[in-house]
Amino acid sequence: MILDAGICTIYSTANGASAGGKPVEQLTQKYQSWYAELDFSTEPNYATEYREDVEASARIRVLQNRLITTRDMAMIGNVRYEIVRAYHGTDDNSGEPITDLTLRMVS
Repeated sequence: MILDAGICTIYSTANGASAGGKPVEQLTQKYQSWYAELDFSTEPNYATEYREDVEASARIRVLQNRLITTRDMAMIGNVRYEIVRAYHGTDDNSGEPITDLTLRMVS
């Protein structure tokens, strides 16, 4: 496993607004790791019977951190991504613990 594409920073998200106020997103750095870019394809995901959701912007691999969830955000450079899927497992070649993230770009 070679993680040489750059550095990915994972942020946890929370509502930083006062009680009764308009929601304000508050990001707190949770994890940082070198990452590798993975090949990916999009598959239809039927959120409802008539709506198809197929957007995936990137798929990356980082050193394993089982605290990463789909409620977190990822930053690669100046681009912000929503974590759509987090897979925690082992690398097939080296046996090292890894986390694979499927990302959707946030506009």
